[in-house]
Amino acid sequence: MTLNNADSRPILIAYDGSDFAKIAVADAAGQLGPGRKAIVLTVWERLEELPFLGIRGVASDAEAVQTVVAETRAGAEQVAKEGAKLASEAGFEAHAETASGDPVWRQIVEVADERDAGLIVLGSRGRSGLSYVLLGSVATAVSQHSKRSVLIVHSGP
Repeated sequence: MTLNNADSRPILIAYDGSDFAKIAVADAAGQLGPGRKAIVLTVWERLEELPFLGIRGVASDAEAVQTVVAETRAGAEQVAKEGAKLASEAGFEAHAETASGDPVWRQIVEVADERDAGLIVLGSRGRSGLSYVLLGSVATAVSQHSKRSVLIVHSGP
């Protein structure tokens, strides 16, 4: 099955560097064909907002926190560039973007809305049972909260 490639809106590929994300890029390329514009988005959490950094009585070194934040941002940018390169090699006209915030699914939905994406593509880790309940699923949350079409690529049978 080939999805409609006539839509001129870009697709948004949520990319975290995992094998699941790489499979999603390849699968989307196979279904959509070459030439489609793609935004490859990597979302990183704002570390300065994590609770342990502001616990009363625990001194935090602002410079050390900013260094970690800068390194996290740089790492996310590198992952997004890797994903955009992979998407370009698969036939997309791709560019990398990053966003920060929590939860990750909300950032994906918001960027897709801001960029008027015609489709959101995500890989699924296929969690089930207790791990699904405890960790949730970004793919499930995106599909439940977005008004856009969502392609969830599963890696296994």
